[in-house]
Amino acid sequence: MNTPLFSASLVAFALTLYVLLDGFDLGVGCLLLFERHERVRDHMMDSITPTWDGNETWLVMAAVVLFAAFPISYGVLLPALYLPVVVMLLALGVRGVCFEFRTQIQDLRGYWDIVFAVGSAIAALMQGMILGAMLQGIDVKGNAFGGRVTDFATPYSFLCGVTVLCAYAILGAGWLRYKGTAILHSFSLRAITTLIPIFVLMFGTASVLSLRVQPAIVAVWHQDSLWLGTLVAIMLFNCLWLLSAGRSRSDFYPFLSALVLVAAGVVGLMVIIFPNIVPFRIALWDAASSSLSQIFVLVGACAVIPVVLGYSFFAYWVFRGKTPREGWDA
Repeated sequence: MNTPLFSASLVAFALTLYVLLDGFDLGVGCLLLFERHERVRDHMMDSITPTWDGNETWLVMAAVVLFAAFPISYGVLLPALYLPVVVMLLALGVRGVCFEFRTQIQDLRGYWDIVFAVGSAIAALMQGMILGAMLQGIDVKGNAFGGRVTDFATPYSFLCGVTVLCAYAILGAGWLRYKGTAILHSFSLRAITTLIPIFVLMFGTASVLSLRVQPAIVAVWHQDSLWLGTLVAIMLFNCLWLLSAGRSRSDFYPFLSALVLVAAGVVGLMVIIFPNIVPFRIALWDAASSSLSQIFVLVGACAVIPVVLGYSFFAYWVFRGKTPREGWDA
């Protein structure tokens, strides 16, 4: 009975790291749209270049574990979310292309920056819409998807997408404060003070609508009100702290506060969804593969996760400190 729980924990762990790590580089990409000066945009891109591709490893790992350990849920979720998943993957692919082309074709660097920013925004929006579609409920008949591929596209899922987009942009602004030099500090502060009120409004509206769109969430709030209330309080505290980030002497604490803000939201979603693997439809034990498959997944994950963690730690350690401003005057 415990092996599906362990496998689900691996999926949750990988998705959490993906949201926290890839979230800030998606956020930096979105913020490129609001910076006019090419050299400043170069500095922003340089801050995420060493680590962005490794961050996406966690998304691949989550998908592999979900496919191997919970094939029924994979068979339900993929048809239901086929369109936003494909759009998200294409947007992530475009971002990878932009990294190379903006370096090689310098005359068109401004256009590649726009494409990179739009690709980042679309990827973040699709991830939020996927979340919204799952929370509002997926039509399941038997152990298969029973709805239409366009069921995900609702005003509620779009609202969730905008909320996730704002959260990623806040993460990105915190990262720029942490990694960027003084030229980016004022930009980071302006971005944070602009985005926090928008995020609070979007998050509050989405939370209220969730209670109407999905009645099962009301039952979860009654059952786990202490947990969820504490997590909401943590999110609000960090929002207030970030609004005063300009008075912080440390460049790391704003980024840490943004990480805690997003992490609290992710944990809250896990509390709401558990013990289901298809939210409010299929429990993780009902969707689990055989015990032998579960053990195989766990053994493989125990071998791979330390390697990925080690590589990630090494990459962030090697490129620690402020990102150099190549070609800038001191």
